[in-house]
Amino acid sequence: MIRFLAGGSSAGGIALLSGLFSRLCLACRRPSGSGTLCLACREDPAWKGPILSSVRGGIPVRSLFPDEGAPGRLFRVAKFSGNRRALEFLLDRWNLADLCPPGTSLLLPVPPQKSRLLRRDLSIPDILAHRLSDGKIPLCFDGVVRTGRTMQKGRSRQERRDVFFSPHFRIDPKVLSKAPTKSLVIVDDLLVTGWTARSIARLLSFAGVESRAIVTLLYRP
Repeated sequence: MIRFLAGGSSAGGIALLSGLFSRLCLACRRPSGSGTLCLACREDPAWKGPILSSVRGGIPVRSLFPDEGAPGRLFRVAKFSGNRRALEFLLDRWNLADLCPPGTSLLLPVPPQKSRLLRRDLSIPDILAHRLSDGKIPLCFDGVVRTGRTMQKGRSRQERRDVFFSPHFRIDPKVLSKAPTKSLVIVDDLLVTGWTARSIARLLSFAGVESRAIVTLLYRP
């Protein structure tokens, strides 16, 4: 039987056992006690502040968190490890209703690459769109089709720009003909240069569909 004695060997044993059996922080892998994140990650200043607003190519962009600190680390655990618990923590950290501009008529997630989706079994844009919809805003998952396998990861800004002018997407007119053509919002997980979402907005404009905003989970200045 272990007695709770201040400063004695038993107290040291309790501290050791507590450290050994403590959960690990999802973001930094340090002991976090019984919580999902350790104290340092929970109190990271990157969590605080209003919705991040900017404009890319004349299209308003609204993002939940900056791609830095605890939010950035947790996002990568979700995205690259397919960790749904990490993603749910990100989505529950803020009021998602503030992300969509008033009057949004349709949410259109950026389609994932099939090979990456099969490997990770997780599409952050799709899940984010579902949460944003809340059963009140229509969703469209098939209006944009990915036609190329070129990944944006590791590309320079100029290379990303080249993809914008040679988009690896096509529009499915049969699907979009049944959807609202105004106040559509494009949903993506991370905005770096914005070329991917803007190339989709460009294709939509050719099809007579107005892209009102781009909404992302993280934003990289």
